[in-house]
Amino acid sequence: MPSPACVRRKRSPARTPLKVEKGSCAEPSSCPARNLPLFHHAVEKTLRRFRQLATLHAYHRENILFYQGNRPQGLYFICSGRVKITKEDSGGRSQIVRIVNAPDLLGDRAFFAEKPYACTGTTMEESRICFLETRHFWDTFGQDHEMLRLLIQSFAQKLGGAEERMHCLAACMVKSRIAGYLLATCRKLSNASAGKSEFVLQETRTELAQIIGTTPEVISRSLAELCSTGWIAVQDRRVRIKDEKHLREVSCPHNLLA
Repeated sequence: MPSPACVRRKRSPARTPLKVEKGSCAEPSSCPARNLPLFHHAVEKTLRRFRQLATLHAYHRENILFYQGNRPQGLYFICSGRVKITKEDSGGRSQIVRIVNAPDLLGDRAFFAEKPYACTGTTMEESRICFLETRHFWDTFGQDHEMLRLLIQSFAQKLGGAEERMHCLAACMVKSRIAGYLLATCRKLSNASAGKSEFVLQETRTELAQIIGTTPEVISRSLAELCSTGWIAVQDRRVRIKDEKHLREVSCPHNLLA
């Protein structure tokens, strides 16, 4: 069977070559998949079978995992890295609808619905992702009722995140969305132990605009405006939160990172 990343519509290939490591997922003590909430209550027998059947793939930034319109052939388990989920409209314009961070499942909605992917999945950085073929998934987890319960719980949480994002895009001004996104990203990436409110923005201006729901030009103007108030400082992609109190007052309360 071909690598899952090679099953795609007729388009230009990924911008960087795909690296694939085949074989067992990892050693029992170091398998990153153990960090998935799905596996927290799994018995060792289930974990061992997963490691035997799953294939570990190492991806560069901008490698395509699957295209919008393709049918899923299995399920992805993100061990490390990030994947952006983009939706393309009839005019060929793409919108980032979600960013999936490790550890998490990927492509699960289409997989369980037995429908084509509604979006395209693209890595945003060096990522290590396990792929489990459909037949192996049901052989491994089909009779595990606790595992299926956790999957339903995961679906419910993702639905809640999608509802929160939709409300944010409809109810909050662009500047409020950017302020909220910067605060959420700072909490996630900054060196909290050192008391620093500073981080490197991992998205390009175009990617950030797609996440926020605006244009790169508006992103640049809004960041400049927040800099002029003295609430943040930006140099290239490095962002420093200088006045968290005022930034929080204008920020959107919804989580665009969900």
